[in-house]
Amino acid sequence: MSYQNNNQYQGYNQQPDYGYNAAPQYGYAPPPQQPPPPPQQQPYGSYYENQNQYQQQPQGGYHYPPPPAPPAGGPPPPPQAGGMDASGYSGGDFKGAKQYNPTPKFRDLWAALLFLAHFALFVVMAVLFVRALPSSAFKNSGNLKYTKDFYSWPTMIMWLCVLLVSIVFSVIYLGILQMFAGQMLVISFWFSVIAMIGTGVYYLAAKIWFAGAIMVIFGVFYALMWFSWRHRIPFSKVVLETVCHITRKFPSTMVVSLVFLIVQTAYSALWSLALAGSFKYMEKYQSCSTHVDRNGRQYQSCSNAKEILAWIYMVFSFYWTSSVILNVLHTSICGTFATFYFFDGAPGGYPTSHPMLSSLKRSLTNSFGSICFGSLIVAVIQTVRSLLRALRNQEGDNIAIQLLACCIDCILGCIEGIVEFFNKYAYVEIAIYGKPFVQAAKDTWTLIKDRGVDALINDCLIGNVLQMGSFLCAAVVALVAWLYITITKPEYNSTGSYTAPIIIAAFIIAMSMFMVLLKCIDSGAATTFVCLAEDPEVMVRNNPRLFALVRESYPQVVRGVHAGNNYF
Repeated sequence: MSYQNNNQYQGYNQQPDYGYNAAPQYGYAPPPQQPPPPPQQQPYGSYYENQNQYQQQPQGGYHYPPPPAPPAGGPPPPPQAGGMDASGYSGGDFKGAKQYNPTPKFRDLWAALLFLAHFALFVVMAVLFVRALPSSAFKNSGNLKYTKDFYSWPTMIMWLCVLLVSIVFSVIYLGILQMFAGQMLVISFWFSVIAMIGTGVYYLAAKIWFAGAIMVIFGVFYALMWFSWRHRIPFSKVVLETVCHITRKFPSTMVVSLVFLIVQTAYSALWSLALAGSFKYMEKYQSCSTHVDRNGRQYQSCSNAKEILAWIYMVFSFYWTSSVILNVLHTSICGTFATFYFFDGAPGGYPTSHPMLSSLKRSLTNSFGSICFGSLIVAVIQTVRSLLRALRNQEGDNIAIQLLACCIDCILGCIEGIVEFFNKYAYVEIAIYGKPFVQAAKDTWTLIKDRGVDALINDCLIGNVLQMGSFLCAAVVALVAWLYITITKPEYNSTGSYTAPIIIAAFIIAMSMFMVLLKCIDSGAATTFVCLAEDPEVMVRNNPRLFALVRESYPQVVRGVHAGNNYF
């Protein structure tokens, strides 16, 4: 969508008043003498008011030119009752409200159809693979201790405890963020310092000298960066408080996050069972042949190309589906925050009585193809990286292949990080305007390159708070899993071979769950930055404290916004 120049109906060319024109801007002194401002002509509605006001001579002896002639198509439509135009919002409202599209088009439909077809094939494969699991799986023995099979109800109880503790910890952490935003920013910084130095000391104690020295050095340098980072805390604090305020206003963001967490958990459980069953199911496709080595001894070599292809498809499906689930949630939350940003305080109110549900509906219908498109790019990169890691593990003795695979994996890792970064803000554009993915990505690039938004993103410390929370949540949940398996002592873990994998799995699951439940914080901050770049007038009206910090600390962002008002 492209913004229309709302100044064409004003009697002269000037920047709109953002509420700070009375003060010197960005260090420039005001001109020595300026004529008094001409009478303001309000867009739309005032066109039909007294047009002779510009013909009168204002006080002070200054003369102003008459207003320009109306466009060829005639003057703008008169406002309806209540001072609102045909869109339901008054002419003095901000651009975001005027650009709201209640009936967006379906975007990137091919990607949505491709995803649904791929998911249907995964379901068929999952049903076949799960049926191949041992018949003793998930039978209730009635005893938590004497459990011979890993796939049993006592084991499922352990994973349910992991899920429950993760949810409770995440909710408590969000409540702490709501009450102590500024303090959590400081604590998260020094927590990172202590974690790095502590890890380094542990490595040194274990005589892993190189890794220990690197971690300690990085920890010391990170601590020294406090003197250059502490000025970011006031800005990050206001952003975090703003996001938490909107989350309290729309608690449905947390509810929907919890629903998507359940969906992601159910899908991950189904995928894990399908992967476990694939070993048994794909045995029938294995082909073996007998060979004779140079010493005359026979040996057997087996291969299963279909099994390898099935695993590759399973890995790709996991990455794509998981990314789609998270990005649908991200886009829905972004739409809710954008609705608050542009419509809160508008005379017409919100365009819908349930912003979160309306945004979720758009994400699952009109914008679903764009979400699948962006997620597909990341899934392909992640799948290739998984194959490279598997190749490195398989070719442990071939240094040349290991080195080549490592270099390619490093390059792809950098590309993946860049794509995920742009996707995060491209989905905000999709949530606000319903753009196709390619157009949203281009606009995101222009937004960051031309408007200085990268300065806000780099200086925001909210990510540190979320990373600290995810680590603490993962550590607590891993401890719970260890206590459970230590107390119950299941028979399948009599040798302790399952202890480390279970603790690692619990750690990863808890960290992922925490980030899903607190997606509202991360998505809300991203939406705030994009909306600020799109239309700063709204922030001046609704959050002058945050805008004052932005204008004071990042004046290039405001100038970039003003210079680019006609871009979209």
